[in-house]
Amino acid sequence: MGLEDLGRESQVRRLLLSLCSLALIGAGLQPTAQAGPTEWGIASDGIEFVNFVPFDQSTSTGATIHKDRLYLTSWKNISVYDIKDPANPQLMGQVPVGFMFENEDVAVSPNDTFLLFSESTPQSILHVWDVENPSQMQEIASVPGAGDHTTSCILGCKWSYGSSGHITDLHDPANPVLKKQNWRDLIKLHDSVHDVREVKPGFIIVAPINETPLYVDVRNPLKPKVIARGNGPTTDRGFLWHSGRWPNQAKDKWLIMQGEQNFQPRCDNNNGPISTFNTTGWHKTHTFHIADTFRVQNGVYADGSPAVNALGCSAHWFQENETFDDGGLIASAFYEHGTRFLDIDHKTGKIKEVGYFLPYVGSSSAAYWVTKRLTYTVDYGNGLYILRYTKKLP
Repeated sequence: MGLEDLGRESQVRRLLLSLCSLALIGAGLQPTAQAGPTEWGIASDGIEFVNFVPFDQSTSTGATIHKDRLYLTSWKNISVYDIKDPANPQLMGQVPVGFMFENEDVAVSPNDTFLLFSESTPQSILHVWDVENPSQMQEIASVPGAGDHTTSCILGCKWSYGSSGHITDLHDPANPVLKKQNWRDLIKLHDSVHDVREVKPGFIIVAPINETPLYVDVRNPLKPKVIARGNGPTTDRGFLWHSGRWPNQAKDKWLIMQGEQNFQPRCDNNNGPISTFNTTGWHKTHTFHIADTFRVQNGVYADGSPAVNALGCSAHWFQENETFDDGGLIASAFYEHGTRFLDIDHKTGKIKEVGYFLPYVGSSSAAYWVTKRLTYTVDYGNGLYILRYTKKLP
């Protein structure tokens, strides 16, 4: 991008800022340091825009924060940032990979030595990258046929589970072995899965597309066992389960699930929600009971909600705050609805919105807490937004 392009971009953003300021004033809202338009979007009270890091416009998808590093992938690059100063990430290394779709959920080994890039299109290949030295990243292995939509590490990244059921032995990352078993078949799950997440060593939450959430014992990866299920809702309501988190290493009262329904221009009751499930007594009942469901609505932009959507009104990747304890704060990406900050009630599991950041001409894919106060939002259309939550933590 040349100086002329940067100048034009700055002029456009100043114009957008002025228009949004007028819209807010017209709606009876006065822009302040913590509520109103910023250079990059509209923030609610209690949400402060901190910084913006341009990445791969139109393709930045998912990330993993591990120790003092941020691993960020797009459909064409892998990038690693030093985040010792979380408000000012510094690029440590970037490597082009060509067009590879989509690697939403970035899997990194606990010792920061290798990263999994799961390519489902145009080929089905699980790529293993040496990332120990981010300035000299290189592909050390590939597993043809194992390029599922998402691939997740389990058991210290000695194994991986893919959303299509592939199991890969990664004891020697330079020589991975695709096993003949399919973990979805082994648990008699005959439909698709979007993602799995290891919530404590050897135990995963499964986000199936057409069934209720599952809790699965994978301490023996070749003999997985379902030990609990959610009681609804199922996707006959129009959305698929996209991902799940069970805070505090599966000891928390609340299991949190996120659903997805794309390409809906207007919000309705079929859009992907954030849902809470009560896990009390699950050891006896082997059931998680749904407690509450939250969905976004269309608005007039000045109130923090767009009038129409492109990718949809759905939630996308989310994360709980480190202070979360039988309830508390989570941050979630909601495509054109930006980043929404939600409080989960400790007693009831009811979900209440407590803040938002709505980018100009953006579509947010994933939100991550990097400190108790700072979040990173990966945006398909722009890059990485850094936000600060300034309200009292629940």
